[in-house]
Amino acid sequence: AALGEPPLLGGAEAAPEAPVTPAPDNSGLTVAESEDFRTAEEALKRGEYVDAATRFATFVQEYPSGPLTVDALLFQGEALEGVGEMRAAARAYLSAFSAEPNGPRAPAAMLKLGTSLGALGQQNEACLMLSQLLVRFPDSAAAQGAGAAQGALGC
Repeated sequence: AALGEPPLLGGAEAAPEAPVTPAPDNSGLTVAESEDFRTAEEALKRGEYVDAATRFATFVQEYPSGPLTVDALLFQGEALEGVGEMRAAARAYLSAFSAEPNGPRAPAAMLKLGTSLGALGQQNEACLMLSQLLVRFPDSAAAQGAGAAQGALGC
């Protein structure tokens, strides 16, 4: 205790305090992350699908492992569906599922992926995805949708 403060390496003086970065809000999001997601979500709600798809794609690039990344991928898929880009929508749904295959949004991602594959004419793949959803998440809300989608596809 009697030694005092050790000198800084190189004889440099103490650096000024770093600027304070915004603290994450209660959900673990930074202010910028929350605002970017909200802006993209509002574009989707307004039916501005191209803008929403672009904003969600940017969000995923900027926050690749954030708490809203899977949601952003799902919403990106919905926006892409809105402009008729089913192949790109299917890729977004696959990315959402792959990011958290056992997460809370996995059943919804599987349902969206299965129905988008069906819309692309890939019936075998769609039926397989929907049946896997029923096996893996039988008690999920998405399971009901999977059953209906299987019926529509003739699985």
